[in-house]
Amino acid sequence: MRLSHRVHGLIGLGALVLLAACALSRSPAATTDGVQPIDGILVEAPRIEAGASSATVNVTTRIPVACAVVYGTTHAYGSIATDTDMAGAAHAEHHPVLFDLEPNTLYYLRLQGVGPDGTLYRSKEYSIRTLPAGGPSVSVNLAATAAGSRVSGVSSQYGGEGADGGFAAARAIDGHPSTQWSSNGDGDEAWIEIELPALTHVTHVVFWTRTMGSTAQILSFRIVTEQGEEIGPFALPDAAQAYSFDTDFTARRLRFEAVETSGGNTGAVEIEVYGEPR
Repeated sequence: MRLSHRVHGLIGLGALVLLAACALSRSPAATTDGVQPIDGILVEAPRIEAGASSATVNVTTRIPVACAVVYGTTHAYGSIATDTDMAGAAHAEHHPVLFDLEPNTLYYLRLQGVGPDGTLYRSKEYSIRTLPAGGPSVSVNLAATAAGSRVSGVSSQYGGEGADGGFAAARAIDGHPSTQWSSNGDGDEAWIEIELPALTHVTHVVFWTRTMGSTAQILSFRIVTEQGEEIGPFALPDAAQAYSFDTDFTARRLRFEAVETSGGNTGAVEIEVYGEPR
């Protein structure tokens, strides 16, 4: 599918994502009894996208697998990442996100998972180097809580949670793709309003919809400003990653409204806004 808008493989705490070069180490595949090389069930080699502070591992398997990635700055790893997919079962499209990484740093990682028959799979070791901080790929995500933005309104939050709940609206602007905002069954009526730190000429926005497999996915959305101006709608091809859309409008409060969804507890993994404050 050819997309006219730019595609981001992850949300990187305000960093626009570039594809990082990845190299296989010489570590051999696991040969322990009961553990199989993961290569036999991969559709193609893993594609790893890295920014300055986070990375996404994109993997497609031929069979449903519960997949995870262990990673760290040494061969002992020390951290683990799992899919942000909330479907709650093994699946074939995997996008685990590694976050809180150090810029310009070498990381080692290994894929592992379990198939529906209990078979354990493990990959060879991969290595990536994160991008330098402050380079030309980095700009400020004005919608982030860290930048001074806040959620000024929301259609609902799953379970009626407060501002600090596990699926609260603020989770969509916290800069962590491991968290997300979920509405309480709003479907096409879901919306979230973000107030930026200042009036801003918005040049592009990034939206990553949540999903629960057959439900909870936003297929398209629009933006409504405090002046009532409508921008969009913008189509979201899938929930596997974040999508970026070029815009040209000025506002401080941006209301992201679902237009078409698969129903249920719709919401967002992460929302970003870029532009020039006035």
